Amino acid sequence: MKVFVQSVFTSLVIGFFNVAFAGQPVVSSYVIRNLSDVQVQRIADQFEITRSRAGAYEVMVPVPKRTVFLQLAPSAVLTRADISDEIRRSFKLNRADKTKSGYHSFNEVVQILQATAAANPKLTQLVNYGKSHGGKPLLALRVSNQLQNPAGVKRVVLTAATHGDEIITTEVLLNLMIEFITGATSNPRFAAILSKIEVDFIPVVNPDGFSTQDRYDEGQDPNRSFPWPEKPGATPTTSISGMIAFTQTYPMIGSIDFHAFGELTMYPWAYTRDPVSTSDEKVFAEVTGKMSETNKYTFGQISKVIYVAKGSSADYYYWKYHSLSLGVEIGNSKAPNVNQFPQYIESQRESTWRFLESFTGGKRG
Repeated sequence: MKVFVQSVFTSLVIGFFNVAFAGQPVVSSYVIRNLSDVQVQRIADQFEITRSRAGAYEVMVPVPKRTVFLQLAPSAVLTRADISDEIRRSFKLNRADKTKSGYHSFNEVVQILQATAAANPKLTQLVNYGKSHGGKPLLALRVSNQLQNPAGVKRVVLTAATHGDEIITTEVLLNLMIEFITGATSNPRFAAILSKIEVDFIPVVNPDGFSTQDRYDEGQDPNRSFPWPEKPGATPTTSISGMIAFTQTYPMIGSIDFHAFGELTMYPWAYTRDPVSTSDEKVFAEVTGKMSETNKYTFGQISKVIYVAKGSSADYYYWKYHSLSLGVEIGNSKAPNVNQFPQYIESQRESTWRFLESFTGGKRG
């Protein structure tokens, strides 16, 4: 009887969210346990696994695909009917306190980028590289000493909010961006970086999801929609198609895609447990090891540190450009209280500067 009541309740909850958020991608969270590696991989091939711990896995499941998922994992336990609900509450709560600087809306992020570009015309350039599925601008703020003569410039790209519910990543990247630009002429360390490379900041990769604190883009996981070596014809979401076009126009030598959460600094491959070449593995391990000295994050190959994940940004950029491309999982919350902003920013400050210095021949630490 208890199982029947729980099943009915779950169906009613799912039904409510299907009606209440018609037209929006509602994503539920499940926990699966005691599955073989083969079973887990079958699930990972179709769904996003966000955490694994002691044989338990958290899986993100779009409601329309619930039946397919439960056929693969009939013993899965529903933990949250709508994973974005908690993030939306945190976003609203932390904006309500006018005594503190809380989370920024997408429009406010755009205004910050525009104002920063206008205030620093010799050093920065606002690049509009397309539109999201919902018509929102896809924006990057370029920071370079070579804006007038960009040919041959080595570019490093720092991105956040690929998943629209990981809103802390945008706040961290905005703060690092402002600090970097402010110190570009006065801080010898930053000046040395800019003498060798250009840094492009993209605080919101997925503006449609970010605007409503929804994880996905057009009902798909954007960080599983990149093509990868086994599936070069994969169809990206609109925001990811924009990113791909941006990197084709402005090829990169390195990148960090900031996510939340897990305290991890990771490198390719994600789609397979096979390692990259021995020489590249040495470079990746050296750079991420130096970065993680500063915040004590776990570092290593994505598929070995967490799980096999197909269609990620780090794999795509490394595959296409042979770039030093990483995924960083910040902290232990997607949307911490504003009082925790300083510690989240601090966790990435020195780590990010060391990453940028790795392209300049400068001292890493």
